[in-house]
Amino acid sequence: MNDSAALRTTLSRLEPAPSSLATVPPDQSQIYAPDGHETALDPERPVVVGGRGTGKSFWSATLLNQETRLFIAPNYPRLQLDRCEVALGFAEGDTSHHGAPSREELDDLIQTDGHAPDKVWRAVFLRGVASNLETALPREFRGSTGLVSWVSADASRTQQLLRQADDHLLQSGRRVIVLFDALDRLGADWRQIRERTRALLQVTLAMRTYRAIKPKIFLRIDQAEDAGIAAFPDASKLLSPGSRVDLSWEARDLYGLLFTLLIRDQNSRSEFTKILKEACGITLLEQNLPNELKDNSDTQARVFSELAGEFMGASATKGRTYSWLPKHLADAHGRVSPRTFLQAIRQAALHRDAGAPRPLTPSGLRAGIQGASEMRLQQLREEYGWIVDVVAPLAEQQVPCAERELLARWQEAGTLSTISRPQGRFLEPIELSETDNPQPVTILKALLRIGVAERRADNRINIPDIYRVAAKMLRKGGVKVKR
Repeated sequence: MNDSAALRTTLSRLEPAPSSLATVPPDQSQIYAPDGHETALDPERPVVVGGRGTGKSFWSATLLNQETRLFIAPNYPRLQLDRCEVALGFAEGDTSHHGAPSREELDDLIQTDGHAPDKVWRAVFLRGVASNLETALPREFRGSTGLVSWVSADASRTQQLLRQADDHLLQSGRRVIVLFDALDRLGADWRQIRERTRALLQVTLAMRTYRAIKPKIFLRIDQAEDAGIAAFPDASKLLSPGSRVDLSWEARDLYGLLFTLLIRDQNSRSEFTKILKEACGITLLEQNLPNELKDNSDTQARVFSELAGEFMGASATKGRTYSWLPKHLADAHGRVSPRTFLQAIRQAALHRDAGAPRPLTPSGLRAGIQGASEMRLQQLREEYGWIVDVVAPLAEQQVPCAERELLARWQEAGTLSTISRPQGRFLEPIELSETDNPQPVTILKALLRIGVAERRADNRINIPDIYRVAAKMLRKGGVKVKR
């Protein structure tokens, strides 16, 4: 048992990080480096794929900023991130101060000036290694004397300069990572986005022979699995499950993040340190999480039991709090966003049970799922602007259910027409752009791909709690929907 006041205060003030931009570095106090994310940050692994909120832009920003890159470098010594320079190739927002082209500049270069997308990307890579060249490059991307025209005029010269930069970096024991994020912002529609992304991946594939110039591309799940983007020879060498890195958070990573925030907060550090000592015999010497609390699920479960109790009910029949929470926060692919997890904890701490001796309670965790579901749906909307129009007609629908029940609701609401004509409000589901004759079942395919829906063994469709609750859909025995 513990004195819960200080812990509850810290937990109730947890502020899940807002959507990140690659050009805005996170505060070091908010950075937690799970062991499982080493491959995602590895300069030798060019393509990283992740859902909304899993950390694509967060890690982009951490790598791009020198201070945060050096901060995480000791966590991944094999990667030698302290010996890497990072240049920005593309990202959302104002990238001019990083020397990267904006979406508008890409439009001008490709649509107005008529440059092939691959020439633009080669110019971007050349700009990224410019400080390692003796040759002065044109300062602007556009114009008859601009860098893209300069690259287009002499492919051999471009290749020679890239090779010179690669050799120079190799001799000095350094590498340059050229970073690309938010590729769903590359164009105004999926046709443009496909063309430009495909060209970037082709250039990336051609650069595999460089030993010190390393592309790093963060992709959405639906883009990585889009047949149109992968329509070039040897695309599987970048995009197949064995080649790409899938960015995900295991349950132990989520709890590691939570415990790190409790350790670093001056209000909760003392009480949480006491729990670690009494419950697990762990003596905390610094503000970094001990390995046992990063890797050992049993140890994590004992610590979380001190915060929330061991069971969701009087016994194990209702589930253990440690495993129950991530399970009910997971999408159809078993993925949990760290922002969603922290929001659930925050909402659980704000839920007060009179006389409760711990800062979190089972009823609080259930309330946490309700709050986190609403946040997750809004979070998903940032990437898939059509999601609200798709789930709105499903209110009061009980799941699991037959596929035809969902299709009938979309048919009645005219959902397909609504999301097929977004009029610039958002990009339609990528599945709609893959066919000339989309049907309501195309909407279901989109939900299945991004993990909002799952097809069970009996062929019925289920919506996981993390989306079902906010969508006001029903499930027998499930977390209750707010009325």
